[in-house]
Amino acid sequence: MDNTLANGSNIFKLKWKFFTFRLVSYFSFLLLPVYFQKGLNLNPLLTAMLMTSYILFTISQWFLLGKEIDHRLKIYFRVNSSIDRVVYRLFLGMFFFILLFNLLSFLDSKWIYNSYWITWVLLGLFYSWPTRGKIIQESVSSNFGEFKFLDRFEKTLVFLIVLMFIFSVPEFPPQANVDLLKLYFDPLEKIGNPFWNFLVVNYYPFKAYPDLFRLAWSLHFYIVGIGLFLLVFYALLRFFVTRRLSLLGVFALISSWSFSKILVQNVEFSFLTTYSLVWVWTLLWVTKSSTYRAGLFLGMVSYWGALISQNFAILVFFQIGLLHFIFLKDRTSWYKRQILRYALFGTILTLVHLFMNLDLLDSFHKIDFVFFKNLVKEVDRKGFFVLALFGLIVVIAKTYFTKRAFLKEFQIDKHSLNIVLISYSMFVIFSIFWDHSLTNGFGTMWGLAFLSLIPLELIFQSIARLRSRRNMIYVVYILICLLDSHFEGRVKLFIKIFNS
Repeated sequence: MDNTLANGSNIFKLKWKFFTFRLVSYFSFLLLPVYFQKGLNLNPLLTAMLMTSYILFTISQWFLLGKEIDHRLKIYFRVNSSIDRVVYRLFLGMFFFILLFNLLSFLDSKWIYNSYWITWVLLGLFYSWPTRGKIIQESVSSNFGEFKFLDRFEKTLVFLIVLMFIFSVPEFPPQANVDLLKLYFDPLEKIGNPFWNFLVVNYYPFKAYPDLFRLAWSLHFYIVGIGLFLLVFYALLRFFVTRRLSLLGVFALISSWSFSKILVQNVEFSFLTTYSLVWVWTLLWVTKSSTYRAGLFLGMVSYWGALISQNFAILVFFQIGLLHFIFLKDRTSWYKRQILRYALFGTILTLVHLFMNLDLLDSFHKIDFVFFKNLVKEVDRKGFFVLALFGLIVVIAKTYFTKRAFLKEFQIDKHSLNIVLISYSMFVIFSIFWDHSLTNGFGTMWGLAFLSLIPLELIFQSIARLRSRRNMIYVVYILICLLDSHFEGRVKLFIKIFNS
């Protein structure tokens, strides 16, 4: 590649090829809203597939914007796996798109429409403009190096995860206007207006077509909310367990019957109850990234939480306090101040949103231990989660009884483990006295799935040299997760949705 791009090479031909390919592919996806308007009577399944393609296109632009922000602000960070980088840039790009589209939402209808297309056209030209650096480094597949060397079992499991994700799509809301859609997706009225402004502008070309508009919002809540949730969960697991066990953890989560039932009954949980995972992973990533510029992302995650639920805005104080006094206690005072300085932008946005919407802030309720009822319910629905009890025992033993013989060879990052346990314990206390959202629904499930993998990691490390036995145990647990997944029920619901 270096020889190809040397001064004497035909660099202009390579640039033209790059520019043409990127421009054609970009505008092919960008013009999907126009294709929709010309084919309103398409098959419902085909329409959903095209809308999914459009949503994935917008998600890819979040990643590219996040990458550009990194480049402009010279943010260089350490990652535990390549998925950390993907997750971080997806969220960072999404946060700044939220800010941009909220600015556009103040315009009148005509100028919102024009500004929407102007924004995407300018971004398309910018991302397609060929530079030597882009030709050498620009590769989507390079950002998923984590999955480059999957073995047969892991490839099979990735296929099952994707299959389960496709057939777990919840039912769509009835045809309605914007206000009724807001009520459907947020019956508790916790989500802030900037989130809705972002959704309206992001899918503005479909607003004049109620069927397409509700489809876009429905798939956004599922693909973005749950898709990023699963991706973040995998990234979190990679701090503690191997790649194949991380995939097993994601599969255990998505194959739980509760996964489908929660989305049918409370579709808003795809954002509301998944925030606890994003919050914990952010603390873990910021602590391990070895750059104070990660504070920018830290502050924006707080703002994102405030948009999802006004109550989550309070967590910004806990976030800063835990980092400053516990998780970064070995860092210098200068380093901590720099993190706070970079986090200031998002923190100010969080506090402004909080004080502008104090009427939406819930008051303390009487002590309620519903979290423990949720634990029992989730374990009852998914037998795999019984392992969480043994995982908790192993974690306690590893923390307080490190000299035990069976734990001497067990390797796990205790500092990272403390971040997860302290953060989740705080959520439990928060839910008992104030808001159940952080430990309800998916907030309970990911905690159980996380602990369930700890004893398996202990077993796998103990028999590291016995590959055949590890494969056998791995297959057994895949089958256990698959057999109680109620996959046939998901398929029936999927057929019902797209045949109605």
